[in-house]
Amino acid sequence: MPRKLSRLTLKEQADKALREMISSYRFFPGKWINVERLAKDLGVSRTPVWQAMMDLEKEGLVEHIPKQGIRMAEMTLQMACDLYTVRGLLEGLAGRFAAENISKKTVARLESILKEQQQIVKDQDVVEYSISDFRFHGLIYDFCGNWLLKELLENIKTRSRPFVCDITPIMSGLYQDHVEAVDALKNRDPAKAERVMRRHNLRMRRRIEWTLTREERE
Repeated sequence: MPRKLSRLTLKEQADKALREMISSYRFFPGKWINVERLAKDLGVSRTPVWQAMMDLEKEGLVEHIPKQGIRMAEMTLQMACDLYTVRGLLEGLAGRFAAENISKKTVARLESILKEQQQIVKDQDVVEYSISDFRFHGLIYDFCGNWLLKELLENIKTRSRPFVCDITPIMSGLYQDHVEAVDALKNRDPAKAERVMRRHNLRMRRRIEWTLTREERE
């Protein structure tokens, strides 16, 4: 159960809690969200939850269906392709900029995450990998040195979470991309960092395309 919220800035805290739930795969595309139950879980009235939902609707994460309620937005193949195309370009830039700005301490933190991911890949634990992946990319965003790029990427990263698919067949490849990205950052190689981050997103995009087209065939 989500932790109850304090009395300060309830709408903002409800918004943060909802985004965390999306990031942790509590809500999936098309799933209906019980606002009353959610408000009770968070220890607030429905008003701040509804206000937070309206912000998520503006971003395309949820849909308000008149006389029915709120549900997670349905995701189409075209939406997935568009999102990962843009994300790949922006993460490429973030990788390039981070290679010019990142500190040795942050590289060490990324290397620590890589050690975790190495075991996670061996265990084939998709959920743990997704959580670790979120932290990994977040660190690169933090040290890209461009506040607007970071803000755009954080928004896109959240929007990409509903595109749930089985990454088991490509998990090893995704991990190897991370290894190469850290190597590029460590060696201050902006071109390689950008190239690896773009390839990383292309790998994920192709997996999602395969998943969604298979579902359509079935």
